[in-house]
Amino acid sequence: MSKLFSVILIKNNNNRGDGASLYAFLARIFAIAKNYFASGIFVFALMVLFNPVSEAAALPNDAQSGTSPSSTLESTPTAKAAGASDASASSTSNDASVSIQSLNKAAFGSVTQTMLPMTPEQIKRLRQLFNQTQAAAVTTPGTPPRPTISSQYVKLEPGATPSVIRLAQGYVTTLAFLDSTGQPWPVDNYDIGNPQAFNIQWDKKSNLLMIQATALYNVGNLAVQLRGLTTPIMLTLISGQKAVDYRIDLRIPGNGPNAKALLGRSLPSSADPVLLNILEGIAPKGCTPLKVSGGPAEAWYDGNNHLYVRTRLTLISPAWIATMSSPDGMKAYEMPKTPLILGFEDGQSVQLKVEGF
Repeated sequence: MSKLFSVILIKNNNNRGDGASLYAFLARIFAIAKNYFASGIFVFALMVLFNPVSEAAALPNDAQSGTSPSSTLESTPTAKAAGASDASASSTSNDASVSIQSLNKAAFGSVTQTMLPMTPEQIKRLRQLFNQTQAAAVTTPGTPPRPTISSQYVKLEPGATPSVIRLAQGYVTTLAFLDSTGQPWPVDNYDIGNPQAFNIQWDKKSNLLMIQATALYNVGNLAVQLRGLTTPIMLTLISGQKAVDYRIDLRIPGNGPNAKALLGRSLPSSADPVLLNILEGIAPKGCTPLKVSGGPAEAWYDGNNHLYVRTRLTLISPAWIATMSSPDGMKAYEMPKTPLILGFEDGQSVQLKVEGF
């Protein structure tokens, strides 16, 4: 650092008043400033170089002694030469001021380019590319799976095909185990064939299992032991399908520990597939839809004196042949052909009128 000060001071003393040498000297300073600008040396060098010379040192000796400058310039050739020298020094000072402004502009541009190398448009484009990359990283390849909520009738007899549960990575599937009356059948235990591929959550007391797939594509199976049922429920787990089961109600043939009879009727021994479809809102095949008024209900007629009704009401008249309910309170009924149906909703009697036979 001391070496740099010495070079600057020597060049300053040798080049005062010489315009061409001054420009060459400024060029040298600008080259040195590139390396020492950040430490403040360049600013100090400029202060040393362009420190104004006192008027007393610049004027002739006789001017310092009190002699009139105008008379001295008029009387002696030396005074005229001194005046010309002062004019030259003033011109050199103006040129030096212009050079300082140029150096400041160049230094500002260099710092700006170093600290902020990108334009606002480039910064916006970079943010757009970053957002697109983040979105692509979490997007499911292809089309996202279609969510479904459905019911399945589980067959326990030998030779039956196990029910298939469709899973997807990042989605939770809830399995609800119900008996033939629609009541929850608690889970007693379970075992999974590929624990690394599937994650299962269970509160160890309810009839619900929550399953997640840990990979995009995987296959495994699940064995579930229900309370009081000696036969395990076998299920096939598959991930990476076009549809994913958000919730699936598994109907087990038989009566669980929570089974309840309705209106003094005996408990059904198994679930009716037709009523199971009606619970999901699927019309029975070959049936004619009917118009129902007086309450929230749907009805179909099979042409053989059988009427199917889907409603949340509790129907009491005429006497139904078969019924099935879901955990959300929806009920499906099979009953004889009738134009009027009597039911209850929140303790109030409701009369349904059926038309369109």
